[in-house]
Amino acid sequence: MTRAVASEQLPSLGSRGRLRRSVDRFPHFVAQAGATGTVTEATDSLIALRLDESLPGAEEWDNEVCWTSDDIESADQTVAAVFYEDVEITGRRQ
Repeated sequence: MTRAVASEQLPSLGSRGRLRRSVDRFPHFVAQAGATGTVTEATDSLIALRLDESLPGAEEWDNEVCWTSDDIESADQTVAAVFYEDVEITGRRQ
């Protein structure tokens, strides 16, 4: 499967992921590149990755980094595409 095709598909709940780059959720927190976690929600409007390590400032969001339509920068993007720019799926739900 090509990355272009994969970027349009929602990640499976329970999939494992690693941040490709730091994700800034100003003014609350910055999740650092390399952080790992588990996909806990995946819809067309919201994808959430619960981090393995505690992230100061993310307590209000249950230690999750979320991607929503607010992260879309162009009309042809989807929440899934933006998520995959930031996250590499490293393992599928077992």
